[in-house]
Amino acid sequence: MSKVTTILKDLVALPSVNPRSATDLPPDLVGEQRVTEYVEGFIRGLKLDVIIQETGQPGRYNVGAAMLQGNDRGTLLLQSHMDTVGIGSDPGLLTPVERDGAIYGRGACDDKGSLAAMLAALEAVARTPDRIENNVIVMAVVGEETGFEGSLALVTQPPTAGADFAVVGEPTECRIVTGCKGVGRWRIETSGTACHSAYPDKGVNAIYRMARIVQELEGYQCELAGSIDDKLGPETVSVGTIRGGTAVNVVPDSCEIEVDRRLTRRVSPEQARDLVGQYLRGRGIDFEFAMSELSDAQPAALVEDCHPGVRLLAGVSRLLGLDDTTGVVSYASDANRMNAAGIPTVVWGPGSIEVAHSRQEFVSIADLETAVEFYRGVILATAL
Repeated sequence: MSKVTTILKDLVALPSVNPRSATDLPPDLVGEQRVTEYVEGFIRGLKLDVIIQETGQPGRYNVGAAMLQGNDRGTLLLQSHMDTVGIGSDPGLLTPVERDGAIYGRGACDDKGSLAAMLAALEAVARTPDRIENNVIVMAVVGEETGFEGSLALVTQPPTAGADFAVVGEPTECRIVTGCKGVGRWRIETSGTACHSAYPDKGVNAIYRMARIVQELEGYQCELAGSIDDKLGPETVSVGTIRGGTAVNVVPDSCEIEVDRRLTRRVSPEQARDLVGQYLRGRGIDFEFAMSELSDAQPAALVEDCHPGVRLLAGVSRLLGLDDTTGVVSYASDANRMNAAGIPTVVWGPGSIEVAHSRQEFVSIADLETAVEFYRGVILATAL
């Protein structure tokens, strides 16, 4: 069994469900602390300098390794997240399974595969630190799936704040991703007047009102499909949840939906929310509705192909016989927040986003081993 496979199996077996995603799980499955302790012990075993970044939440902190060459060198940051989404009703997802040349389990590709590969690469280069030309920092962070506590600490605390270039590990099928759509999320609420369902004309049905809004948002998606960013593609809108009513025999007096907008460089999250309100009123929605503050706001991010860091990654890809072209993705990640904070950040990692969060989440062992060599090559690359 290869080193990276062993590390990944260890990580998958350590539950780290994001606390905000865990509504009814026992405490021993929630939070990143078990993975944090594993990573810290791994780094201390390599006799490297350990970085601890507190997030203000008990037991939830970023941990990483620093190999610093001096103030006259550029700083290269590699980062993966330790938290996962929930497991639903399937505790078997926490037992790593090796099958058909792949490792299955919660977090196998999102994002413990990237983390395992970074740790294995770190172990490989720790034997010959004199070959490293840049200041290199490898970080494992908390709270990427929701909450973002880890990346917020990363961009505000030393020694990671102000890094010259960063690579975020996420499942990109071992391809260089230089652009990520932004995201804006918020709630819309309609109000009505409750009454007995036998006399619905005596009340105002908040769900019926919301149905009109949902229908208009479906039409808005068609309009957005025609708004194309030359690099990031079209924007989207989606209604992800709906809640309303208290009983089948009561006309509901409130209804709420959650809206997800994926953004290009054309608009900010705040502008996107305001434009939805304007669109609904322009389409004849003549009753009052309330829109909340943004629960998630990340602007779109794009690092140009001419950036020295992107050229560095392309060079490593060519040496390994990998695709050296760049692409973009529709999902957001810590890379969005890091770019917004002024750290040029791209995404690269093993596995496919198409199986992330699913019951069949997996990463191929071939991808894992490729990732180790890629991250090792990046760490040992010529000066930024």
